[in-house]
Amino acid sequence: MSGRALPIRLARMFLVGGIATLLYACLSLVGTTVVGLPLPLASPLSYALASLWSYAGHRWLTFGDRRPAPRAALRFSLLTMAGYGAAAAIPAIVGGIFEGPSWLSILAVCTGIPAGNYVILSRHVFSEMPQDPRQPVGHTG
Repeated sequence: MSGRALPIRLARMFLVGGIATLLYACLSLVGTTVVGLPLPLASPLSYALASLWSYAGHRWLTFGDRRPAPRAALRFSLLTMAGYGAAAAIPAIVGGIFEGPSWLSILAVCTGIPAGNYVILSRHVFSEMPQDPRQPVGHTG
């Protein structure tokens, strides 16, 4: 990967991940405050909905993957299931066991899961992309 491509990829990863995180946080807050769902239900539901954007955004914007993607989709799905479990467990632990505020649970999900996702996405989900330094990120042709 060229020296210029890495910062572009990182910027795209932060953009896609940032939007997914905002979607998660907004949906969680709306789910708990407007709809009245308990946070251990609203959090993983919101995470699942935000993950749809995350997969599409990372696949097409961050990594420029235009190939059929059964292997990447399977790996992303496994990663999402792990994140889904964490999005359910963190509020149950922080809010339930420790009786912390909802915003603290949401903040923990918004910081911890994206950090882990960054490492796993770049090394294990979309890592098989051809790395031709002559092509900018997003172009596979």
